[in-house]
Amino acid sequence: MPIQSKYSNDKIETVVNHLLETLRQQQANTELSLMCLGNTISHIIKTHVPAAQQEAVAKQFGQALADAVSSGRPN
Repeated sequence: MPIQSKYSNDKIETVVNHLLETLRQQQANTELSLMCLGNTISHIIKTHVPAAQQEAVAKQFGQALADAVSSGRPN
């Protein structure tokens, strides 16, 4: 059963499109894009998640990413 998000698909698509457009404007290749997005995710976890929960959140995020990639779902 898919997880229900508290955010609308439109809101998610808008934010993702803005992120992708910024990467395009900066002519970021795949490696640079992944590095920048990874640093952004690390920053968000370190600054917005309590220290005691950071490792668990990072692991959950990593698993969700692996699941999305292995399922072949377009995101």
